[in-house]
This record gives sequence, C-alpha cells and structure tokens, in this order.
Amino acid sequence: MGIVSFFKAAVLAAALVGSGAASHAGEQTPMRQRIGGGNMVTFLTGAPTANLYQALRKIGARMGRMDSYGWRDLERIPTPHDFDAAMREAYDNGITPIILLEYEGSYQFLDPPQPIGSYEDWYEAGRVYAERFGRGGAWARENGAGDWGVDVFTAINEPDVQATIPHDAYRDALAGFADGVHSVNKAFRVVPGGFATCNSHGDATFRGYGPAIAGLLNDGRLDGLDFHTYYHPRWYPIERGRAFSVQTCFDRSKAALGVTRDINFYATEFNTARVETWDDEELQGSLFLTAVWDQLGVQKADGSSATVLAFPWNLFDTGSVEGPAYAMATHADPWMPDVRSEVLKRVVDLAGDMTFAALDGRRSGTLTLEDDTSRLVVLQERPGWTDREQGSPWTVAVPPWAVTGELWGWNGLRKTYPVEGVPSLSLDVPGNETYMLRFRRK
Repeated sequence: MGIVSFFKAAVLAAALVGSGAASHAGEQTPMRQRIGGGNMVTFLTGAPTANLYQALRKIGARMGRMDSYGWRDLERIPTPHDFDAAMREAYDNGITPIILLEYEGSYQFLDPPQPIGSYEDWYEAGRVYAERFGRGGAWARENGAGDWGVDVFTAINEPDVQATIPHDAYRDALAGFADGVHSVNKAFRVVPGGFATCNSHGDATFRGYGPAIAGLLNDGRLDGLDFHTYYHPRWYPIERGRAFSVQTCFDRSKAALGVTRDINFYATEFNTARVETWDDEELQGSLFLTAVWDQLGVQKADGSSATVLAFPWNLFDTGSVEGPAYAMATHADPWMPDVRSEVLKRVVDLAGDMTFAALDGRRSGTLTLEDDTSRLVVLQERPGWTDREQGSPWTVAVPPWAVTGELWGWNGLRKTYPVEGVPSLSLDVPGNETYMLRFRRK
C-alpha cells in the first residue's frame, strides 16, 4: 500500500474527532486540474489573451474555458480551423482547455437569421470537434502533442438568461452534440453550457431548460450540470448559510429535473460580487475563500465528490471589461492579482496536488484532502454552514506521521503548532470564516 493509499485508509471513517462518518471522496483529480478560468476566445489569440495565461500560470491552475462564436458558417457547417491557433496557444502555455460552442437565442433574429439547427447539425459539430481537438485527436497528432487535448465539450451558454430557444430544439441540439462527440470517444464528457437562473432567480428548472434535457442526464449522454454562481449581498448572500451554497442549487435542481443518476457538477463561472456591503478588501478575501471551497466541495447524492471543474470569473479583467464587481486583476499586463485571485492562488499552493479523502460538507462543514506529503482539513466555520456549535473548539485528529500543523486563513498562515506524537489538536476558531489546517511531514 502506497503512502497516499495509507493516508486515505486512515481517514475515510472520519475527518474530525467527534464529527461522525465522513463520505468517501469520489472524483480523484488533483485540485489544480479542476481549477482554471476563461475565456480563451478563439478570435483573440496572442497579445489580447496573454494576461489570462499569465494569471493561470501564476495561480498554478491547469485548465481554461475556450469558447468560439465562429465555430460554424451560415449553412451550419462546422469550421474547426477557428480553434487551431487558440489550441496552439493553450498547448504552449501548459493549459488544457474545455471547449464551449456559443449559441444565443438572439442569433435567430439576426439578418440573416442563424437558427439553432437540427439534431443532425449538432451531431456533425460534436463529431468534427471531438475528432480534431479531443485528447490525442487530429490536432494533437499534427502538432506532436501526444495524447494532449480536450476531454470536456460544452455548448449553448446560459440558455436560461434570454430564454428564447424552444425547449425541444435545445434538447435536440444537446442530444446531437453529445452523440456526435461520443461517436469519436465514449469517454469524452459532454455538458450543457452553464445555467444562471438557479442562482439569480431561484429557479431550479432553469426556466424549463433543465427538464428538457433530464433524459440526457439520466441516460449518461450528458455528464452533469454547469452552474454559474455569483454570490451577492442581496441576491445570493453566502454569509447567511448553506441555503445560499452551490450545493443547495445542485441538489434542488436535480430534484426539480427528476435526475435519477448521480451526475457530476461543473462551475465554469463563479465569484463573489464586490458591491455594496461587500465592497471591502478583507471581506472579499474571506467570502471568496468560502466560495472556492463551496464550489470544489460539491457532493453527489452518495456523498462522494461531484466537482469536475471550478472556474472563477473573471481572472483577467481589471474592471475595464465588465466593471469592478467581478474583476479579479488589478493590472492587466503584467497581470497582477486582486485579493480574490490571491486567495485562489493560496488554495492552489496548499491543495493543488491534493485529492479529496473525505467530505462532510453537509454536516460538520469539513473537507479533507491529501497528497504524498501532507493533509489539509478545511472547515466552513460560518453560521449555517456547519452543525458545530459556533465558537466551540475545533478538535481535529492528528495523523500519526505529522510533525507540524499550520492554521491558514484567507490572508495566509495564522499559526504553526508542533504536533509530533499528539493524538489530536484543539483550536480556538472565532468563526464567521473558512479555515484550512495543514498537517505536514518532516
């Protein structure tokens, strides 16, 4: 049994002393391969996207969303060359993209109109893009990239915002797209573009687009749901408890859609709004750390890890693109992080090579991660996020191999504890924030 396997066997029963049984982790991809950003827009390669790649490299993330508005012509024939230069740029920067094929309901009212198209149109798009840009596909072979390429294909971003696409046409498009991708490789994942209205309007059906694709989720053609979560002091106040967590939206939506399969969770956009009472540096850092672990720690019905991707929006914006509320950079080139980007980097620095060993987010509010050298226990110590008594000592079992314990917060290392030979560590945590406790070997 290897070191990591030994660690996991020791913690699967419980992550905390007295917390009860914690669930097995499930998805076992390291955190840095779940974290990324976007958009790597295909018509803006080179200098216009340089600061996004700077951001991803400095943070230590490995993923990005690559989207295209020009992926087919007016006859709905795929034009895969639109992605070629962007794929080269991503490959050269060590970033693995997911692909998003954009389509908005307003396109049908253009002159000439661009209707969404048929099942057959979308089948061909899925087949063409998976064959060329999928992992180990034609593009990788032509460019000496080995088995590098895309594993996750998405389409039709936020259909529930404009809500002008007929539900049956939307369903047929996603069915065709998924079948086309899977005709190339059944292991590739297909996901509908992100939904916004569970978060923004409390609509767990996404204005009817969710039930339209429920059958595709249940039969496995669609791997999961992508949520766009913008925490806001008025509309989605994360500090008011787990009712405003993405886990809650995920669970509510699966129930409303009648999803019976234990699907995966994706987040290609999330952030905490820097507005109103939240327009404060320290509060933003604290809230964003809670948000990051909310997104990364989503659980399936069986308690295992559901999160495949967690991409904050907008890493590269200084406020010049969409205003200051969600801008995560203070300077464009060279890219300089705002407090939220600094928090994200801290999470990747601590947990980037770790995988989940145990999840207990629905009860104690704890997540446990491990790699070959350390263990990280995360506590969402906010009212309504944990069943712990607020202000009570946080007692954590110390791994038998640990020599030091480090308590981290949103702004860095808070305190170091010698723990060699100590069975458990009891910490005073004032609460109303998220804590990360790392145990390290020599």
